[in-house]
Amino acid sequence: MKVTLQWLQDHIEISDTADEIAALLTHQGLEVSSCTQVRAGFEGVRTCRILSAEIVPGLEKLWTCRLDTGRGEAVVLCGAPNVRVGAVAALAAPGSRLASGQRIQATRIRGVLSEGMLCSEAELGLSEDHSGILLLADDTPLGKDLADVLSLADHVLDVEVTPNRPDCLSVIGIAREIAAKKRLPLRYPDSSIREAGPPVGEVTSVEILSPERCPRYVARVLEGVRIGPSPFGLRRRLSLVGLRPINNIVDVTNFVMWELGQPLHAFDLDRLEDRRIVVRLPREGESLATLDGVERRLSGEDLLICDGRRPVALAGIMGGQESEIREDTARILLESAFFEPRGIRRTAKRQCLSTEASYRFEREIDRQGVLRAADRAAEMMRQLAGGSVLRGAVDVYPVPYRPKAIALSASKVNRLLGTSLEKGQILDFLQRLDLRLEDAGEDAFTVTAPSFRPDIREEMDVVEEVARLNGYDRIPTRMPVGPLSAAAADPERTAEEKIRDLLVGLGFQEVVQYSFVPRSWVEMMGNGAPDSGMAPVALQNPLSEAQAVLRTTLAGSLLDAVSRNIRKNNRNLKIFELNKIFLPAPDGGLPREQKRLAAILTGRRYPRQWNQPSEEVDAYDLKGVIEVILEAFGVRTFDWSPNEQIFSLHPGCSGDIVINVTKAGHAGRLHPLLQERLEIDQDVYLLEMEFGALVARQDERKVYTPIGRFPAVQRDVALILDKAIPFRRIVEEMWSRADRSVVRIDLFDLYRGPPVPDSQKSLAFRITYQDPSRTLTDEEVNTLHQRFLDALLPRLNAQLR
Repeated sequence: MKVTLQWLQDHIEISDTADEIAALLTHQGLEVSSCTQVRAGFEGVRTCRILSAEIVPGLEKLWTCRLDTGRGEAVVLCGAPNVRVGAVAALAAPGSRLASGQRIQATRIRGVLSEGMLCSEAELGLSEDHSGILLLADDTPLGKDLADVLSLADHVLDVEVTPNRPDCLSVIGIAREIAAKKRLPLRYPDSSIREAGPPVGEVTSVEILSPERCPRYVARVLEGVRIGPSPFGLRRRLSLVGLRPINNIVDVTNFVMWELGQPLHAFDLDRLEDRRIVVRLPREGESLATLDGVERRLSGEDLLICDGRRPVALAGIMGGQESEIREDTARILLESAFFEPRGIRRTAKRQCLSTEASYRFEREIDRQGVLRAADRAAEMMRQLAGGSVLRGAVDVYPVPYRPKAIALSASKVNRLLGTSLEKGQILDFLQRLDLRLEDAGEDAFTVTAPSFRPDIREEMDVVEEVARLNGYDRIPTRMPVGPLSAAAADPERTAEEKIRDLLVGLGFQEVVQYSFVPRSWVEMMGNGAPDSGMAPVALQNPLSEAQAVLRTTLAGSLLDAVSRNIRKNNRNLKIFELNKIFLPAPDGGLPREQKRLAAILTGRRYPRQWNQPSEEVDAYDLKGVIEVILEAFGVRTFDWSPNEQIFSLHPGCSGDIVINVTKAGHAGRLHPLLQERLEIDQDVYLLEMEFGALVARQDERKVYTPIGRFPAVQRDVALILDKAIPFRRIVEEMWSRADRSVVRIDLFDLYRGPPVPDSQKSLAFRITYQDPSRTLTDEEVNTLHQRFLDALLPRLNAQLR
């Protein structure tokens, strides 16, 4: 909302500078984003009167004008078509500077010395009008600086009005804020009107068929108007606040809208069928060509202003082409109405059409000020365009305004603000804002908000007004007093910090990616089939196809990151993400959120250095990471279950992670087909676990086993057995057959090849024996070891190598 300092001074006697007013408004809660000084773009241009004008012989369009400059006489040559003897004009004498920067010099044309030039508005930088010279009022003093005569020096304040303050979308509203703060009287615009002619009811009528959408509609009629340009002062003021001058009728509607905050619209009465107004919703198939030249298809909820036959305006937003003001318009129907804010907001959004009028209607204007604005505009039109205002106004008001009384007390205001204001001070603040007050006893009072303050609806709104007038900086600061207690630790958050620290310690880097992914990623990971129960949840209004669905796995995003890094030759990666996935609900409701942990390894096992082997990571590195994670969370009972049905993983190198017979995730090598599709030319190993299952099964108990006091004895054994027997079964059988004196079983060699048959493998183990109470002799160990082998070999169908 832009407003000029001079415009504000029309309504309040204020001597503060523009910067001081900007600071005051900002402290009041109306931030001033900019304060721009404007001044004349010319120098040395003064007023003069044309004493005579004679055509230059041989040049029918050039005049020799004799001027009274207020300091003597001068002669200039002028070719403007509106030169008129006796008119007051703007003279740029030799030495003056125009808005373009041109310096004026005396020139001789056809033997006549021209001592300067008479200027148009365009040459002075006042507008784009170059059709003729600038003509001033006949009583303008002569010889005065034109910038002073036109009061061109001004300041423009750009006020950031919050959505809850529609009253401040007007000059009078901002002036009211300044007047309330500085205890100054506020001068309201004169809305008195001089009427003539027949009663308006004999000429037109208004019918509201949708009263819930249009609670009030006022119409006034003017006859005998003459359409033309507005006076310079009016056009200048509109231009400074960002409005384009059009003609004297339209300019008045814009001026009053800016002044009072009430949008208005002027119809050509003679172009309205039956000379009447009907406010209704559209009929099936109706459309409207608005003033911007667009033919608009109407929805069933778009409120229309219609004549006796067809729509003529989109209510509260923009008028139609059929009834616009034209050069030959002689009769005006002036509309001033109140439209329901939500309906205007929906229509403006649906039609992609936002105007200064809709901006105000959407925020709720003053319905009690509708008639006052119509009277103000009608009288201004009569003064600027001539004609007469018909007697009376058509005021259809089916839903009258009913103000709400708010009961409050001074003690409650002080308790909420932390102040110690007297009741009289509080009432004074509220009275300055034009709020109606009623005393209700010692401490209590009742507040009734005026119709221009729809934001004041409850106690807290009134308290805020007291805080604004008293000054936010005067609210005392008090530190809260209360016992401090340590917050209970959140087990899940603690676990998240623990896993992050653990993986970073293992050389991983955390990545955080969008929850919105392309549908192709989900399908690529095997989760997109409708019958899989994992079909992703689609967004109703995605920003792009690359963010069309909610992800059902973290692996897809991580693999995309790997692919992009490898294309940039960053091949050695250890990354993880701890975040949520979104699984479809069986009943079609909101998706189920599940926190997952995913990690990926690819590239070299060790950083490239001269003393490190150039080995690539493999499945054992991934297995080691998983075992470290499970061990850190105290999960002692877990297993690996082969699974060749994991779509994204290699069927011969993948499996499920099982904790306490419950599947908690999967891990393995990336499937070659998927690897090729992602343009990854090296092995990738990934894991994905349900983090909640890990947290639920963590055991933070630490079991202490003392170091044995007596010497340990070791025996090595190499077993030849079927290569299809999994290692886990071998270890389980060994521990089940071992004596209590066996404290460690370590695999230290795997061999395949001659003389071991192709269908078999050789595994070498080191068995450690130790008794906690005494030293074992070699004979005892030999006996125990032989007993151990005798029990183990038949179970595995193995033989010693």
